[in-house]
Amino acid sequence: MTHLPASPAEPRRTRGGAGGAGRGQWVRYPLRVVVDADAYAPGDTNFYGKVKALSKGRRATASMEKIADYLGVSKSSGERAARRLGRPAPTDGVQELFTKRQTHKITGTGQTAERWCRDLDAGEPYVCGPVRAADTLRGIEHRLYLGLRYAILVKGHQPTLTELARLLRHHGGKLTGQPLAEASVARLLDRLAALGWISLDKRAGYRGRHLITVHDDPVHPATEETPTPHPGDGSGPDLDDGSPAYKEDLQLNDRGSTPERGSFRRRRDHRSYGPDPVDTAGNEVDVPPALRGAVRPPQRPAYAGPPLTLSPRVWHVLAPVADLLPACTPFTVRRIAREVGRQLDQGVFAEDIRDQLTRLRAWTPTDTIRDPGRWILGAALPDRPGHCGTTDCHYGYQRFTGTPCKACAELTTERIRAAHPPSAFRHECAHCYAPSRQPLPHGLCATCRPA
Repeated sequence: MTHLPASPAEPRRTRGGAGGAGRGQWVRYPLRVVVDADAYAPGDTNFYGKVKALSKGRRATASMEKIADYLGVSKSSGERAARRLGRPAPTDGVQELFTKRQTHKITGTGQTAERWCRDLDAGEPYVCGPVRAADTLRGIEHRLYLGLRYAILVKGHQPTLTELARLLRHHGGKLTGQPLAEASVARLLDRLAALGWISLDKRAGYRGRHLITVHDDPVHPATEETPTPHPGDGSGPDLDDGSPAYKEDLQLNDRGSTPERGSFRRRRDHRSYGPDPVDTAGNEVDVPPALRGAVRPPQRPAYAGPPLTLSPRVWHVLAPVADLLPACTPFTVRRIAREVGRQLDQGVFAEDIRDQLTRLRAWTPTDTIRDPGRWILGAALPDRPGHCGTTDCHYGYQRFTGTPCKACAELTTERIRAAHPPSAFRHECAHCYAPSRQPLPHGLCATCRPA
């Protein structure tokens, strides 16, 4: 969802006045401002929507302090958003915001600056959004809300978390241009659902996708609070993004610290000042305790994580081999549980797997099972159909009854030898003449051998 497919326009909605009686004002956001995370920060969509709402039919004359107060951000955040929108974008060279200053260059007196947004070109894709969302949502939430409106209402597509992560890419820092983490996107969706702007049905869509319903207004009333600037923009927004402090105090004014050797030592010792551990392995002489290095523990510490738990359906299937599970490692038990779950998810009946384990456990003496986990995974759980290929035949025996399969017994020797060249087999069963590459115990194959 890095570049959403272009659409000429979002369907119009009939509204009264500036955006519908009692519904608030609506504006059209260019799609490029929503999806171009390289040129615009998340908070730029809020600033764009507010300026465009104030400049309906005329140029906006509200001061920067007033616009920032509407959006609940600091003046410095608004100035940065105006700079990014008011210059040609580095990606396509389009300028979205225009400003005309009305103050004297020398005295600074006069009126506030006039601001207005670029008119959308014919056929340019856009997305409609309420101004109320720009006033109440944070920048990253507002960009996600607009992206959901375009993807769901315009394109009719339910986006995945991966697609939304590509839309909400990092704008600055070491991760510039990289997609947001899917866990962060999931938290933002929960946040929008808590605020009432969307309805979220988790894992209810195609292949486990979330079903998202976008609302024009919050579905439940939100607590009206006075917007306050975010604390990350400094304590003095009137001093050009700076703090009122003009001189940095390089001395540590903590009274609990004591000068030592021309510097200050930490009050708590985090063991970051001691000497490095000394490797005394292989020394034949006794080393004083003060000079001994770190000693490696004799064995790995015991597992302190959560205990191993299996679902009831897996325990029901593994009941015939429950006496072998205590001898398996937790890793092997998890592999066995995953294999059972995979077969159940593919449509294999639980009773069929349980019957197969019961018969093979009865055929195999306990003293011959050297590795229980390997025997369960390699011999008991794999499905081994008979020569006849029927669903009820397993290893030449009928399920649940354990009687030899009649279809396998009716296979003629010529048919078996026609399917397998005689040159490849040197042994055959004395009862059904089935060929074998290895010598058969007592001259009988597994099908003809008595249980």
